[in-house]
Amino acid sequence: MTAGDRQIRRATNIQFKRQVRPEVQMTAQINNRHIFRDLFAAEFLRIYLPTSEFCPQTPLTWLQLVFNVPTEGTALDCAMAAVALSVVGRAANDAALSVESSRKYGQALWALQRALWDERLRFQDETLAACTALVLYELLECTEDNLEGWVTHAQGVARLVEARGPSSFDSPLAHMIFMSFRNTAMIQALQGRKASMFTRPEWQTEPWKIHSKGPDQQLFDIGIELSAILARADKSKSIQESNAIALEKVALLKDCEDLAKRLDTWFRQFNEDIPPPHYWPEFSNVESPIDVREGRKIFPVSFRFSNIYIAKVLIDYWGISIVLYSTSIILYRSLTADNNRTGPEHPADERRAQAKAILPQHISVPKPGITQRPEMIKSLADNIAQSMEYCLQKDVGTLGPQWALFALRIALQTYKYFPDTNELLWLQAIHDKICDEKGVKFSRIIAASNWEARSSSL
Repeated sequence: MTAGDRQIRRATNIQFKRQVRPEVQMTAQINNRHIFRDLFAAEFLRIYLPTSEFCPQTPLTWLQLVFNVPTEGTALDCAMAAVALSVVGRAANDAALSVESSRKYGQALWALQRALWDERLRFQDETLAACTALVLYELLECTEDNLEGWVTHAQGVARLVEARGPSSFDSPLAHMIFMSFRNTAMIQALQGRKASMFTRPEWQTEPWKIHSKGPDQQLFDIGIELSAILARADKSKSIQESNAIALEKVALLKDCEDLAKRLDTWFRQFNEDIPPPHYWPEFSNVESPIDVREGRKIFPVSFRFSNIYIAKVLIDYWGISIVLYSTSIILYRSLTADNNRTGPEHPADERRAQAKAILPQHISVPKPGITQRPEMIKSLADNIAQSMEYCLQKDVGTLGPQWALFALRIALQTYKYFPDTNELLWLQAIHDKICDEKGVKFSRIIAASNWEARSSSL
C-alpha cells in the first residue's frame, strides 16, 4: 500500500466508522486494495450524487457506470482517483486528501497522454472517460485559478469525440459520456460564439440509432443551433457593403424567430411527455448576506421541483431562452430607431442609428414577440435565481449545483443590464456558496469572468 493510499484510508475510515454498527469489526479484508477502493468510490458517489428522493432514473450520470469498469493502473484509474479525492477531501475537510488529489491529477495527465499516443488505447471508452473525468476535475479544482484548464480539457474531449466519429457511442458508458459532453459542448459553443460540430446532421442522428433522445438532448440541439447564429453574427462584422450587413442581420433575426418557434414546440412536447406540475412555489429558507444587509428577502419565494432531472431541463430551458430572446432584441434594435423602448441598455445599442440608415426601404423588420421583451427576459432570470435553493440542498449532492452553473451564469449576466443590483449581488453570493459549500471552485471563477463583452459583436 502506497503512502497516498494510507492517507486516503485514514480519512475514509473516519467516514465509514460512523456507518458501521459497533459490534461489527473491520476485518483483515479491508486491507484488500479492491474492497478499499470500492468503499471509497461509494463514499464519493454518496457525496456527489443526489439521494434517491431527487433522482427520477438510474443512471443519472456516467459516473455511476464508470466504477464498474476495470481501471487499475490506467489513466481512468488516476483520473477518477483525483476526482474522488477532491470531493471526499472537501467533504471531510482533509488537506491530505487534497494533496493526494493533486498528485493523482498529475499522474492522470501523463497516463492519459500515453493512452492517446497508443493506437490500441486511444479510442477505448476508458480513455474517453479519463478525458471527461479531467474536465470534471477542473470544474471542481480550477488548477490555474481560471477557466483555461477546463476549456483545454473540454477541447481535448471534443477532438477525441470527433476522431471517434458519430457511430462509436453505442455502449452504455460511451453514450452516457457522449450525452454529458453535448451539454459541455453547447456551453462552450454559446460562450465562444462558435458553431459546434454537433450542428452537422450526422451528429444529430447517428449516436441515437439505438438510443432514444430525451428532452434534455433535444433542448441541447436548439442551444447548439443558437451558437451557429451567434457565430454568423460575429462573422457579419467582416462584411463591407452596408446593405449586405443589414440584409444579413434581417436573415439572422428570421433565424432567431424560427428557432424560437422550435423552442416553443419543444416546450409543448415536453409538457405532453412529462405532464406538469414540474415545480411549485415555496417560501425561501436560503440564507444570503444580501438579504441580511437589505433587511428583506431578495427572493422570498423559491421553486421546488419534482426531481433534479426536471430542474436541470427547465433551468437550461430558461437559460437558452434568455440567450435566444436577447439576441433577437439586439438584432431588432440594431435595425430600428425605436427610441421609445423600455428596458436595459445593451452594448449593441450604440449602433442602432447607423444600422437604421443602411437598411433598404423595401425590407421590413419583424418585431420580436412578447416573450422576447426585456421584462420577460428578466422574469426568466428570476426563475433561474428562484431555482437555486433547490439545487443547493444537501441531498442533491454536488451534481445539483454543478448542473445549474450554465443557466446561473446567464442569469447573472442578465441582471447586469437592470438597475436593481440586489439580484446581481444575490446571485454572486450564490456562486460563492456553490464554491465554498459544494466544493465547485469553477463557480466563483465564472462569476468573476467577463463573458458578456462578446455579445456586443451583434
